[in-house]
Amino acid sequence: MQSQVKIICCLAFIVMQLFSGMIYANNETNNENSANQVHESKSVSELNWQTLNSKTMEIGPYTSGQGEVLTSPIPFFRELGTYFWSWDPKVGLKQAKATYHNSEEKLKKETESIYLEPMSPLNEIMRNLFVQFDLSDTSHFRKVWFRITPFVQFRGLFAVHDFTKKRPLIILRMGIHGNVDEVMAERFLMRLLYEELDANVLVLESSTSSGFLSKNKDVSFGGIDEGLQTFLVINELKKTGMMDIVQSFHLVGLSLGGHGTFVTALLDQHNGQNISSIVNLCPLINLQQTFTYQTLPGWKNAFADFWNAGRLQVLLSSYAAEHSVQQRWKTLLDFKPRFTVALLDLLNRERKRPLIPTTEMERLIPSLKWPEGLREHLEQSNSFFELNDFWQHYQGVKTPMMIYTTPNDELVINTLNGELIFNGIQEGDFSHLKYTRLERSIHCGLASVYHWDYIAKLLKDGLYLH
Repeated sequence: MQSQVKIICCLAFIVMQLFSGMIYANNETNNENSANQVHESKSVSELNWQTLNSKTMEIGPYTSGQGEVLTSPIPFFRELGTYFWSWDPKVGLKQAKATYHNSEEKLKKETESIYLEPMSPLNEIMRNLFVQFDLSDTSHFRKVWFRITPFVQFRGLFAVHDFTKKRPLIILRMGIHGNVDEVMAERFLMRLLYEELDANVLVLESSTSSGFLSKNKDVSFGGIDEGLQTFLVINELKKTGMMDIVQSFHLVGLSLGGHGTFVTALLDQHNGQNISSIVNLCPLINLQQTFTYQTLPGWKNAFADFWNAGRLQVLLSSYAAEHSVQQRWKTLLDFKPRFTVALLDLLNRERKRPLIPTTEMERLIPSLKWPEGLREHLEQSNSFFELNDFWQHYQGVKTPMMIYTTPNDELVINTLNGELIFNGIQEGDFSHLKYTRLERSIHCGLASVYHWDYIAKLLKDGLYLH
């Protein structure tokens, strides 16, 4: 009966999304503290959120979902998801141990299996999105604005254990629409990195998030722009008191967020090698081929198109004159994506350069050393897709990287992305990369398929934390 109720609610949600429109919520109930403080050399005991602020890094008094909330929520999605699918993945194994305390053989079988009980695809997807992790304590979790250039500003979310002990700092790049006021698809990863790996974490929003789109006149997404952002964030953090609690830097990328980690790693290889290791889960490799596939006719791509339109609600007014946007209601009849197609066509024509120009990068980092050919590539690309096809310049990166992929990925098609690396036919140098094919899970939604301890082991195997 409960399963039927879930299916009915899910179908009702889809109908509401298609016909009721999308809500863009820009809830400014409180203003974040905007008083920047230039970092001065301080002892570890004097470190706190305020002293970490700098001219370009503004840490406010609020955490996820507090203060200025910038998100485009789908009507009732989070409410239904929380009611039906919210769960704690650490509870199951504890309950199993309590249940089988008189049977060593059953306990051994339960704990040695890496898989949870199989479930329907709907339950698997939703349970992964609604893993419990309380982010409300502002003594440990704080939103941050990075205003590194006059042209671009973007948000992050710090998760810091304390200000007395050095720990690894893991920068987590969110997937498409990833938003620090929600933290859904990345929530299980954030919890694992923070609790099981005992690391401090900095989550960086996607350039497709409501936060980024609502605060920046020019828009873009993909590996080049997000890779440059992450590189500048690391450079900025090195100037602040954060270094008193940073043992080492690491990157974790999920889906679209993985694309930029390669750009960051390439720049880092020529500029101090500050990154110790990288883990990518189902990373996007080839942007043009992937999105070309995602815009083919079909009910799955049509649903994704409506989802994108809802999550990118802030862009609808900007592109309202586009014929494909005006005609997007027809997608209900022929399952042909229109909004995503119109957006990609516009970006491909107009966004030929990164949002942060090469000259601005050099102004911010006068000692910047460009990998061979990359500067010319950024300045001479003829389209958005060409700009983000940087692989011929991806050479000589020695930072250890682990890639995990899952089978039959409908979002980041394996044969267009990771499998090309696995089979040795992707352009670029991947001699210091390891590749692991996982047997189950939908688009690296690991929390609802694998035991919590096993996922923690996967991350520990890929990240060189000590």
